[in-house]
Amino acid sequence: MKKKFFGSALLLSFYNIVLAFVVFEVLNQGILLYILTAIGGTVLLFFAMYNWLIRPVLDLKRQLEDAENIRKEFVANVTHEFKTPLTSIAGFIETLQDGAHDNPEIREKFLDIIAIETARLARLIEDLLIISEMENRKNTDHNETFDIKLVLSQILETMEPIANGQGIRIILEAENQLVLHGSEDRFRQMLVNLIENAIKYSGSGKLVTVGARDEKDHIRVYVKDRGIGIATENIPRLFERFYRVDKSRSQKMGGTGLGLSIVKHAAALFSAQLTVDSALGEGSTFSILFPK
Repeated sequence: MKKKFFGSALLLSFYNIVLAFVVFEVLNQGILLYILTAIGGTVLLFFAMYNWLIRPVLDLKRQLEDAENIRKEFVANVTHEFKTPLTSIAGFIETLQDGAHDNPEIREKFLDIIAIETARLARLIEDLLIISEMENRKNTDHNETFDIKLVLSQILETMEPIANGQGIRIILEAENQLVLHGSEDRFRQMLVNLIENAIKYSGSGKLVTVGARDEKDHIRVYVKDRGIGIATENIPRLFERFYRVDKSRSQKMGGTGLGLSIVKHAAALFSAQLTVDSALGEGSTFSILFPK
């Protein structure tokens, strides 16, 4: 910054010296022309200095303020997400300590709830660690090459029992001989999260389609459901941490609110683009566009 300031001052001094020489020695004009020209030139130079010196500082200040607001919002969200299950666990433990443990039926019910809330905390911590790890890496491991259809088939094998339990059928529509370079684990994380969401927000008897196809300059991998859909105004915020379109439904289903954020960070490691097409009552299609 100091170098830029001294550079600007030197430039202004040099301009005035050259201007004085041109006006008095070359053009043989008087002091009035020199003053008018000096004022005009100085104004232009100050505009240039503003763009060179002041604007970057103001932009940096705005970025720092935005980062601070994001940090505060993140801390508030994390605190809330941890506080809710911890309050529940503490309440049930206190009730058990006050004598409810003598009733086998109540004891088993409370212990089941404590186990559910503890598992939710464990998932939340695991998801936060995954995001933190991905944020600290600029790109994925490009030493791996894997077949997309093969990996998708393996993912569907593990997800089908969950889907069948909710009366949902999953089908695969993937072209052969499509390969990606990068981390297979990160790819799996993305697809598992997207498929889990498709199952959660589809009713019984619905169909979920998982596919992959070659599209000229990229490979499209997508998950399509025929569920409740997403309102247009909610789509821009879908990939924010802890953002939920339907908070009560998501929490009842055991969601941490970080699944789509994990998808966003993993996609960034592949330099991939995310798109969402959705309409209320018609379902949603989440696509990941991997550059070739």
